[in-house]
Amino acid sequence: MSRLVFLVFMLSCSAHATEAHWCSLPQPHPIDVRYARAMEQSGGVTVVMHDAVAEAYDGWDAALNRLYRDVMRGFGKDARATALREAQRAWLAWDKAETRSDLVQQGDGGSAGPLTVTGLAMQRRRDRACALHGMREGDAAPD
Repeated sequence: MSRLVFLVFMLSCSAHATEAHWCSLPQPHPIDVRYARAMEQSGGVTVVMHDAVAEAYDGWDAALNRLYRDVMRGFGKDARATALREAQRAWLAWDKAETRSDLVQQGDGGSAGPLTVTGLAMQRRRDRACALHGMREGDAAPD
């Protein structure tokens, strides 16, 4: 079972590496570059791969929080700020529920289970950071 989970995870990493750059920017995001390099160098060792995923998770989580603060600052006190605050709170609740569901579904995934769960959570942060990046006014540089 854990070999199957590993194979599926590696295929998803491969698909992630060949997809368009984050938020359709012209260059790959530095977090993605570090993540891809670490996964390539992991040798398929689960603990090393988990460290790579955890580092990418932390990077995207920090980027998401920075982008949220930047967007909220740009919105000031208008209705967009209130709407985004409510949407972000709902997103956080959804993310927490998704993580709980992922943990249950990967409960029999062996040592690759936590790797898969962290990878899914990382991807959700990456996607949400892109959505917030699209709300920013003026600056198109990656975070």
